[in-house]
Amino acid sequence: MSGRQGDEIALLKIEVEENKGLERSLEYIIINLPRLKPSQKDYQLFAYSSNNKVKTPVQIVGSKLSTKDNHEIHGVLPISIRGNETKEYVIKAEPNKGVKTDTDLAVKGNHLDLIVENKYYAASLKEYIGHKHQKFGSGHLGSLTLKEFDNVVLARKNPSLKIHWAPNFSKENLDYKTMAHLNSPDSIFVSTKGPFYFSLFRSGYIKGYEKILLKGKYKFYSGLPYFTFESEITFTKDDSLNLLRNDEMTIDSLFTHLAFLKARGNTIHLPLYDENSIACLDKNPISDDSPWLFFYNKYKSFAFGTIRLLYDNKNIHGDYSPTDNRHTKITASTNNGRYWNRRLIDSANTFVPKGSKYTEKNAYIIFKIDKKDPEKRIKYFYERLKNPVIVRYIQ
Repeated sequence: MSGRQGDEIALLKIEVEENKGLERSLEYIIINLPRLKPSQKDYQLFAYSSNNKVKTPVQIVGSKLSTKDNHEIHGVLPISIRGNETKEYVIKAEPNKGVKTDTDLAVKGNHLDLIVENKYYAASLKEYIGHKHQKFGSGHLGSLTLKEFDNVVLARKNPSLKIHWAPNFSKENLDYKTMAHLNSPDSIFVSTKGPFYFSLFRSGYIKGYEKILLKGKYKFYSGLPYFTFESEITFTKDDSLNLLRNDEMTIDSLFTHLAFLKARGNTIHLPLYDENSIACLDKNPISDDSPWLFFYNKYKSFAFGTIRLLYDNKNIHGDYSPTDNRHTKITASTNNGRYWNRRLIDSANTFVPKGSKYTEKNAYIIFKIDKKDPEKRIKYFYERLKNPVIVRYIQ
């Protein structure tokens, strides 16, 4: 679709369909657009709703070469839509007139040494210097401030430790390492800072583990109480590990309870500081593919959890990569802390052939518990994140 009215250029029309009966007050969609001409480099993109004529900015977040000499740009568009509703939008490019967009998303700092925040949280990705001057690189989540709960900080009392501790691994005769040790990434991509979305991608190798290529990407959004992290662990040569984990968050004693969803659909609640709870989970662990879990403070009502959006252990050939005793582990740690992680290889030394790959994507969410139904909020977002709206391109 193309057209012109004055200096406006209509690029295309899209249709957005909600077919799960789930109202969505704020959701973001990624749309693919033709690259603008050099003379239009200062143009701004807008989406016009065919139903209500609302004009919404589109944030450009990246580009790609899709076919020979055919470049596309990627844009992020916020939408709201009722259950089982369909909306149409016309995407237009217009001369930039300095239109300001209301946003609560802010990125502070330089390079990878950043703090990203919105109205719900402030996420510190700043560098940490640990024991014996051990360096934990910037770009990985070190602490999280919960703004709606008197700025409670999820962190470790030991200032050298980050709360996000994944992916991580160990092998015989080598120190345990995590993606937070990725001090010199060989590939970095930071999205254009804009009103709706900010992302940070890193990839590389860690000393002593040069056969493992790590990739990780954070995505932060305006107006939403969660951010996402996706990682990929690929073995470029044969290797052996005695531990391989992902989806790990480690926090000191701010929470009182754990809740998780079992495969059959029932929710289990356990006190985090009851020795019987940990012992029970050691005997009957949470499954490795449990859809979500969260820690919460029963008395102060704040909660922090993980929604598992993608979990795939297939190798580059489509077969399954080796695992050992897969499960989700709840562990007691120093300073009376507690943490969760998903164990892919657990304790037994395991041969991992070249081409093995382990992929995940998780949403980390902050919310206030409903005292009668503590899991109500995480279920709300789980349903919507697992069932995104459908975007169609209309010629």
